[in-house]
Order: sequence, then C-alpha cells, then structure tokens
Amino acid sequence: MPIQGFVRLRKHQLARQAVFGTKVPATRRYPFRGTPSANLNWTDPDVDAGSRDPVAAPYRTASDLTAPLTDAALQYNNLPAMLAAFFGGAEVPTGGGPAKTWNWHPASETLDDPDVFTYEFGDDVLTDWYQFGDGILETLAFTGAEGLGPISVAMGWRFGSFASTGSTDSPVTGTVPTPDLALDIEGTIVYLKDMKIAIASDPGDLGTSQVVDALHSFALNLGQAVDQKRFANGSQNFDIDAYGPGARTIDLACTFAKTADTVGVGSESDAWMSDQAVNRYVRLTFTSTVMTTGATPYSWIVEFPMRYYTREEGEQGGNTTVVLTGHAFFDAIEFEGVFDTTVVCTLGEAELGDVAS
Repeated sequence: MPIQGFVRLRKHQLARQAVFGTKVPATRRYPFRGTPSANLNWTDPDVDAGSRDPVAAPYRTASDLTAPLTDAALQYNNLPAMLAAFFGGAEVPTGGGPAKTWNWHPASETLDDPDVFTYEFGDDVLTDWYQFGDGILETLAFTGAEGLGPISVAMGWRFGSFASTGSTDSPVTGTVPTPDLALDIEGTIVYLKDMKIAIASDPGDLGTSQVVDALHSFALNLGQAVDQKRFANGSQNFDIDAYGPGARTIDLACTFAKTADTVGVGSESDAWMSDQAVNRYVRLTFTSTVMTTGATPYSWIVEFPMRYYTREEGEQGGNTTVVLTGHAFFDAIEFEGVFDTTVVCTLGEAELGDVAS
C-alpha cells in the first residue's frame, strides 16, 4: 500500500461567505504556507474519583480554531481576501473590464460588518480534510525586506466553526475539497522594487512628498481584538455565533538611511523627538510593470495618518540606519478616517466570494 499524506500536496482553499454560520464551497486556491490548529479544549473534570490518575471522561468546551499562515511572495490578486478578512465591510470591486478596483476605508466610530470566510485545508488524503467556517483575520503583517524582493505576509486567522471529512459528529458541508481549483502560478507579485513612500504634514501634499534614496525596508502590522460570542440557543454545537470587534492597531516600522528627510532638524526623527506629538501622513505606492489590461498596471496604495512612537538604531552593510515606528490614528478632519487602501488587480467578486445581499 503506498504511503499517503504528503506535505507538498497540501492545499489552502478559501471563499468569502454570504451568510455568517453558513459554509460555502471554496472559490480559489491560495499559495499559503502553514497549518491550521483545531483545539477542541478537552478538559478533565476536577472531581474526587478515588484514583491518582484520571478516571472520569473529559468534556469539551468552546473550541479554539486558528491558522497562522504565511505567503512568501504576495500577489496582487491575493490581497482582496486578506484585506476583506481583516477590515470587512462587504466591499465589491468596480470596473467593467479585466481591471478591478478594490477599496477599503474602514470606519472608526461605527462598526463595519466582518467579512467571514470558509477555509478548506488538506492534502492527498481526502478522508482527512478540514473545513473551517466564519474565518476572519486577527492579525495581518506585510514585510518588505532589504533586497527589493517580494512582499511577504503573515496572517493570524480565527475561525468560528470546524468540520472534517473524517468526522462523524462534525461532518463537512457539501463536497470537500472543492474540486478543480487551480493555483494561479503566474500571478503578478507585489515587489518592494516597485514601491515608493511619501510622508507629509498634510494629506494633500503626499503627491509631492516622496522620501527618496532612504527606505531600506518596512513592516506594516495590523491587529484587532475580537470578542467571540457564543449563545445557548439549542444549536448543539460549540460554534461562534458572532464577533464583537474591539481595539484595532495599525503601525508602520521603516528602516531608513540617514538623509535630510530622516534625521536632523525638520526631519522625521525631529518629529519623533518633538515635545508634542506631530501628525504625519504616509502613502505607500506599489506600481507593477505588469498590466491588468491596456495601460492599467497592477497597483496597491496604502494611506494613513500616523504619529511616531519609537526610533531605534540599526545598520545596513557598512552604514548606520534609523528605524522609525509610527502608529495610525483616527483623523476625522484632515484624513476623514484611519486607513485607506486601494488595490487594482484582475480578481472579481465571484472569485473572492459573495457578500450578503
């Protein structure tokens, strides 16, 4: 009998759900790395059983369903799933042709409804595939490392329900894995070489405030606290019934060479050393050499207001560097929000998954 279960045959398949609590067939495969964790929280009862060793059968409590996944070479067409899973809002793209424009401008003083995802994971052993439901991202980190190569991503997924093709009490919904989903092996990659950074005192000046010959690398980190709601409704399962969004954090750490823009009087370091917090506005612009159609390139723009919190000393080769970290804040007047991001790619709504009608 041949050996089964090969690491290189693992697959990650996702789809945005139209309804919370209702798993859907996956619509797309993603080139992720990592494995999910399904902790069913089996617990021994604290009872006197006349034995030094466990006697009474354990019981289950609410499950802890997570998946720390990575993407070593981010593709433009993979960005919408990540941004939707973190920010929610039931966004859909605009554009009638091949080029699709996705935008997220999350609310701060109200709550955007979460976009939840079904996640299928497994390998060549089809009797041992997982199907998770109601997935969101608690953490999302983009890193552009020295060398101008691909942007890498680290994701912290949280899921609300769990099933398996090998389970009697928790069977999957529909056919798992969803068949005939091919990996996009020619997807356009987001490169650091295609990025420029602008920092200004006013968002209206970002178009003329590029920081030139200074940025070595960056790390954009997004996180959110999520309260898991479970209600006794006679549903006879341990699933999450709703999410309660909490505090959100967005920070940007940039490793800069020492130039007039980054050190000295009037520089970004000077803003960090100010007696009063100084409002800064940042724009990261990625423009690919690959076209979605005609003269429209793949692109990704990130903008947000921030204030510096830390500066650290670093080095790159034989030169010293500074690492400045800023935290985003809600600016209701100048920026009208906390974060804005736009992706131009070829991914349509159907490939990501439906939203609630």
